[in-house]
Amino acid sequence: MLQLREINQAYDDHHTLWDINLEVSQNSCSAIVGQQGTGKTTLFHCILGFLPIMSGEMTWQPKNTLPCSLISLPSQHRSQLGITYVPQGSPIFSQLSVEENLLIALKAGHPRSLPVTLPRLISELFPILLSKRHQRSGVLAKGLQYQLALARAVITHPKLILLDEPSEGLTASEADHLVAIIAALTKDYNISVLLMDNNLAFVTRVADKFTLLHHGRSVMSGTAADLMRFSGSEKWSNGSSPTRVM
Repeated sequence: MLQLREINQAYDDHHTLWDINLEVSQNSCSAIVGQQGTGKTTLFHCILGFLPIMSGEMTWQPKNTLPCSLISLPSQHRSQLGITYVPQGSPIFSQLSVEENLLIALKAGHPRSLPVTLPRLISELFPILLSKRHQRSGVLAKGLQYQLALARAVITHPKLILLDEPSEGLTASEADHLVAIIAALTKDYNISVLLMDNNLAFVTRVADKFTLLHHGRSVMSGTAADLMRFSGSEKWSNGSSPTRVM
């Protein structure tokens, strides 16, 4: 679905990404992990078109479509292709109700029509949000605010959603709910997920493939078992916590 080959990026004379290879398959969840400052956000911004790349190839090809190069496409065109993003921090309109937040997102995805009802996907994936649809979103618990931010992103049924640190600040119960939602997105709704998160206990429950970045380079790509072996090795971890890549 999304294929990155030999991606390089630089800010002026500062080289930030070196020969990054990454592939996100249809109906899958892939994770990018690594220490802070290793290039995870930069890589996301390159995929979304917020930052230009210096060299490399970035190909978009959902099932039953012809391949399309993303390199020269501006960010709004990538969004129209079905690539969307939930930034870190649960971005919502805190003064508006849950329902108003969702309808605004739905209207933005269908600017030529006037949506008046929420799609079934919302009631199936986020039933608790519907039960609080008239409540001001700013008073929701942290986990529900993130669910609302995610619901706003998936309401127009994108093909790929990028999640920035989705487990940050969530309780164990809230993280469990998020794991179930992401699994349903990939298995039942044909929405692929690419996330970056340093919580190994979370990402190994939800993702199929993993890429570990270190100083702007990919040092490991593979399964959850590969990631745990690599991150737990003495050479890599240097005594750091086994539950987080830090």
